Amino acid sequence: MKKLKNIKLYEGGISSIPGKKQVIKVSSNESPFGPSLRVQKAISTAKSKTHKYPDGNSLELKNALSKKTKLNINNIFVGNGSDEILGLACQLFLNKGDEVIIPKHSFLMFEIYSKISGGVVKRSSTKNLRFDVKSILNKITKKTKIIFIAQPNNPTGFYLSKEELRLLISRVPKKIFIIIDSAYAEYVTDKDYSNGINFAKKYKNIIVTRTFSKIYGLASLRLGWCYAHTDIIKLMNKVRGPFNVNQIAQLAGVEALKDKKYEKNAINHNKFWLKKMNSELSRLPVNVYDSRANFLLINVGKSVKKLNQYLLSKSIIVRLMDKYNLPDCIRLSIGKSTENRKVLKAMKEFYNAK
Repeated sequence: MKKLKNIKLYEGGISSIPGKKQVIKVSSNESPFGPSLRVQKAISTAKSKTHKYPDGNSLELKNALSKKTKLNINNIFVGNGSDEILGLACQLFLNKGDEVIIPKHSFLMFEIYSKISGGVVKRSSTKNLRFDVKSILNKITKKTKIIFIAQPNNPTGFYLSKEELRLLISRVPKKIFIIIDSAYAEYVTDKDYSNGINFAKKYKNIIVTRTFSKIYGLASLRLGWCYAHTDIIKLMNKVRGPFNVNQIAQLAGVEALKDKKYEKNAINHNKFWLKKMNSELSRLPVNVYDSRANFLLINVGKSVKKLNQYLLSKSIIVRLMDKYNLPDCIRLSIGKSTENRKVLKAMKEFYNAK
């Protein structure tokens, strides 16, 4: 398999520290709270049904999504994480030699799935780590088939405004698919933000992916969904596995969508601590980027390795950004209040001791 030689293995952040028992893991943009109580009850009930195959069409979950989002059920596809949906899109629409445009410093799986399907990745440039619409448009050729946009982006937390997104979509030829990955959409409360679905309703070449991993705390169950034109949804259903979403994930997803109080509390907690962490850390000799997701990207300069070792000694796991070509940066997720305070204390101790 020659085409696989140029594909880099996706490696998640570490989950444990040898010799440390109570570890603060703020490296993977996970929910600090885990699933809500009503979701936990649903999971407990579902365990007794694991000997039966799940509903291959995930109809109950699709109905719940349709009801909550007021979207047509025929435009909804449910997948084994949004990762599966990204992979299916590449499988469906990419042939060997087709070009894919991915802005620099984007989610690593965009490149991996593109290359698995024989795609040739073209990187558009950024301005102060923000996506540059003009650069994306300038990268388009006759061979371009897919453009990936993370909205907001991992690992920067930046997003394209509604106007920037409108400009991009209006100028991209309709034969090119635009995949908008809005995994962190629930956390963004800015008025100039769009998760892309309003554009996907108007244009047949747009696919918007969403996930239950972040706001709903269901990362280990691997549950995602997308909104797209019915023709795309039909194609995805043709190539997906027969039971691509397990029963526990489906039931957990249904209950998660119903728990409005849990979702509201999670959003408020994130908004408060995102602002506070940014403010506190900005007083240190580091550059904190103005994220709108559930994490912060921080340029700590040449002290990145020493800082990481110090944090590990304090039982704190953050994510190094070498894989994203940001070697002087770390990314840390918003944790529980007690965890955030410990992270702030450790960061301040490190820089005050220097």
